[in-house]
Amino acid sequence: MNASRRVVITACGAVLPPGKSPSAILNGLRQDFSPFERSAHDPETAVLPVPDFDLKTYTGRFKNARYLHRGQELCLAAAILAVQESGLNRERLAEAGLFLGCGPNLEAAPRPDKALWLMDYLPNTLAAVTAEILGVHGENLTIQTACAASTQALGEAFHAIRAGRIDVTLAGGGDSRLSARGIRAYRQAGVLASGFDRPERACRPFDQSRTGFAVGEGAAMFVLESLEHAQSRDAAILAEIIGAASSLDGQGLTAPDPLMSAAESCVRRCLDKMRGKSLLIAAHGTGTLLNDAAESALMARVAPDALTVCAFKSRLGHLASACGCAELAASLICAGAGYFPGIANLDEPCRTDVPFLRESANLRPEAILVQSFGFGGQNACLGVQPWT
Repeated sequence: MNASRRVVITACGAVLPPGKSPSAILNGLRQDFSPFERSAHDPETAVLPVPDFDLKTYTGRFKNARYLHRGQELCLAAAILAVQESGLNRERLAEAGLFLGCGPNLEAAPRPDKALWLMDYLPNTLAAVTAEILGVHGENLTIQTACAASTQALGEAFHAIRAGRIDVTLAGGGDSRLSARGIRAYRQAGVLASGFDRPERACRPFDQSRTGFAVGEGAAMFVLESLEHAQSRDAAILAEIIGAASSLDGQGLTAPDPLMSAAESCVRRCLDKMRGKSLLIAAHGTGTLLNDAAESALMARVAPDALTVCAFKSRLGHLASACGCAELAASLICAGAGYFPGIANLDEPCRTDVPFLRESANLRPEAILVQSFGFGGQNACLGVQPWT
């Protein structure tokens, strides 16, 4: 098999706070501010939930739904939307791969009303249920590398197709940390935005007055195929993946390596595939003091000529393990429309040598770099080129 096959994205399903379709998501991103609200569990925390979501709308009733937490439900719904958009039939899906980036079930506990409550703890429960619902039976992998998980899942799917192991796969992730336990865990870690007057002003990526992030939820799943496979069935192509990389700091459990040495190696491996193209960086941009300082310094070093830098967490909130796939979905939707939203609440940038997108603009970048950095020093990035 050809060890360097081209890999394309042919469908995307997204269930995000602004909406559950590309048009709804784009319309939400065009607003001056996203409708963040105060958490019912902690009024000092800003959150952005997905409104009006019910998994039964996508699946009907099935008994194993009770073993999925909300983030997994969102992911399954996004996978169903992606398959519907792709036009793949059951025969092709039977050979397809499945690569998921998900977070832990913070609500898991022994329960007498669940005979198989152990499934609440297993990271591969979502994969098993997805196979049951969609008939996906090929190579599969569930990744739990914190906030880098869904970006790394997309990268592993890319490598599997590029190496010729599979022709088509579903990849992405979903997460929700809006529960009382999720909010409390973030509060104890000291990463939540504080001192805001209005919830929509809480998240301020790369601003000098940033204090932490707001919490979102959602999911995005993609159909990836070899270019040959996609062309053989006349599939619509959204983008081509041109690079993927991951690395591990080994510096600490929560704070990033200030020098971001391993992260820089990861990012440069993607950038090497994107030289000479007008580049938009979808930054991790959490709004925490240490992450934004380290990431902005990294971008100044490795991509001084980038067209611009976006920070979708200012619009979507932090989606934990699903942030990368959600920000890829938002990037591709925006690229298709030729419009990208400015970074909300960026009044005084923390650096002047990084081209932050301070105002919404009509842009059509030739390449997009998605960066994700997670607890434990997990780093992942993905380079994509919108299809023209």
